Amino acid sequence: MIRKTAVIIGASSDIGQETARLFADNGYNLALTYNKNKFEIKSKKDVDIKYYQLDLTKKESVDKFFDSVESDFDSLNVLVFASGVAQKRELIFDATDEEIDNLFEVNIKSAIRCIKSFTRKTVNHYPASVVLVGSFAEKIGCACESVYTATKAAMTGLCKSLASELGNLRVRINVVAPGFIDTKMNNNLTPEEKDEIADMTPLERLGTTTDVAEAIYFLASDKASFITGQTLFVDGGLVLE
Repeated sequence: MIRKTAVIIGASSDIGQETARLFADNGYNLALTYNKNKFEIKSKKDVDIKYYQLDLTKKESVDKFFDSVESDFDSLNVLVFASGVAQKRELIFDATDEEIDNLFEVNIKSAIRCIKSFTRKTVNHYPASVVLVGSFAEKIGCACESVYTATKAAMTGLCKSLASELGNLRVRINVVAPGFIDTKMNNNLTPEEKDEIADMTPLERLGTTTDVAEAIYFLASDKASFITGQTLFVDGGLVLE
């Protein structure tokens, strides 16, 4: 029996690593990318895990990466795009063109390139699932991080359009939108600020990387086989619709 393979872009992040461990523990082979920070995943299962250095700002590197993955594995089944850069808190008129270009390049343009390369190789070969890691900010806005929020909001439009476009080609696509998650990205917050955020959250705590990874795995799995074009907020109730 051929094992399924999950490709995780940005797997060196806290959420990326937890997601990789969950897929591996459920028997998936893994193709994991990092840019600067090398890492290693330990799994309870005897699965094939390969690591690839990938700089998403170099456009030509994406197709080459997926060519390597296709050569290294027997199948391609899941793409998780967990890469992203945050915006320093600033008013919109202080954002430079360089910052704006980099945020859109990494957070959304590279996601589009990865989806293009991935689906070219899965269509007519394997049913496939794509999960993009967005942000609760795209729903409620985030003052002083407007450009970052715009890149995450773009994911929703991309997801809905591709769900319609690729559904008959056996490709599902969904977004997981985390709220405040206790990761290194939020280490700039003081304990008091974290407590304030927890108090604002109906479940009265920050999220964990496991909370997010479980949602990603569910949407990628066959248990979500009739779900596509959706955004799942993993935010403890911060966004209530």
